[in-house]
Amino acid sequence: MDKINVLIIGNGHYSTGSTVLEGKKETNTDFGVILPAVLELKSQGYVDKIYLAAKNGYKFSNLEDKIKLLNKKFGWDTSIELFPNKNEINEKAYLEALKALPKPGAVIISTPNHLHKEMMMATIEAGHHFMIVKPPLTKLKDYNEVISKMDHTNLLGMVDYHKIHDEPNLILREQCRQKEYGKIQHIFSKMTQRRDMLEIFGEWFGKETNVNHYIGSHYIHLTEFITGAVPLEVRSTCQYGLIEEEYDIKTPDLIETQITWEKEGYKFSSYHIAGLSDPSETSAMTHQEIQIIGTNGHVRSDQKNRGFNRVLASKHPESINPNFFYINKDINGKVNLEGKYGFKSMKIFITSVLEIENGSDINKFEKMLPTLRNSKNIIAILDAADVSISKGSSIIKLEDMEDY
Repeated sequence: MDKINVLIIGNGHYSTGSTVLEGKKETNTDFGVILPAVLELKSQGYVDKIYLAAKNGYKFSNLEDKIKLLNKKFGWDTSIELFPNKNEINEKAYLEALKALPKPGAVIISTPNHLHKEMMMATIEAGHHFMIVKPPLTKLKDYNEVISKMDHTNLLGMVDYHKIHDEPNLILREQCRQKEYGKIQHIFSKMTQRRDMLEIFGEWFGKETNVNHYIGSHYIHLTEFITGAVPLEVRSTCQYGLIEEEYDIKTPDLIETQITWEKEGYKFSSYHIAGLSDPSETSAMTHQEIQIIGTNGHVRSDQKNRGFNRVLASKHPESINPNFFYINKDINGKVNLEGKYGFKSMKIFITSVLEIENGSDINKFEKMLPTLRNSKNIIAILDAADVSISKGSSIIKLEDMEDY
């Protein structure tokens, strides 16, 4: 088997770049990430047919215009089968698409968090491999139900923690594993986004999700990935303001999560700030950084300023991250996404599925990749953080969490 059929579930910002801001404001991924990545993988010979399922078929006219533009600009074969029909709204259209997708298939799920469980369950029932955007789930009980469904299958369930494919983070991981900083004593991260994202996600934000799930999970997962440590206890605090006052959504602007970790008999702490109320005028969609302090030194990785800054007339300054998903052409005029960590995540999923279907042991991928099965600690931390906030920022021991 040298090609796989792919179904994309979701027609939003990360999938196709479709948002309520189209034509009004630019974002960092106006074409999305998933659709261009899958189109490029088709051009490389890994993908056969492409399907896309969404809720609102009325938006497909705009999507078709975008698909034509992708074909014109980058030369991709943009043959895609859409579900539901045009001018139709069907919240369960993805079920029809799952039936239409030939087995074995690869499904990429990019939908609001509160839909993740049902969509993963349906994908497993249909017998397809899947990748899901982070966080895959936010409750341990849901995690255990989905994992139970996956047991005794040979299906790969990956999570799109794409930051682990970013070169600076891979360097940090290797340096920490080689103990260049000595014993890790503290890790700090800050990740905040423009309030524009509230316009994009306003329809569903606050439904079983918060800024810690959506943003905080990035660096919480990265801390585990870099250090290989085990989380012990969690304490979270939060601040309300802009989102509640201007968008009438009862959810915090900022959530801070402190975690105690253990590795090789010693403990260290990490502190993660997640926010969603940066001014629209900030130079990047996302401010992001991580700092590590150890007994033998410390390091700070600025993951916003990548050395690509520009100012255009009548626009605010921009800090562009060319390493995430900036579609550019190489010297031969061909699309070059290979160095982009958003693309790497998609390609590793698709090529891993092909390897499994060609006889590779799935356990090899469970050990190497960010899968749903090995996301239990991250889901437990997010769940415990919510419990902590509900109990006045109490310290929550993970061993006391139900279903952990």
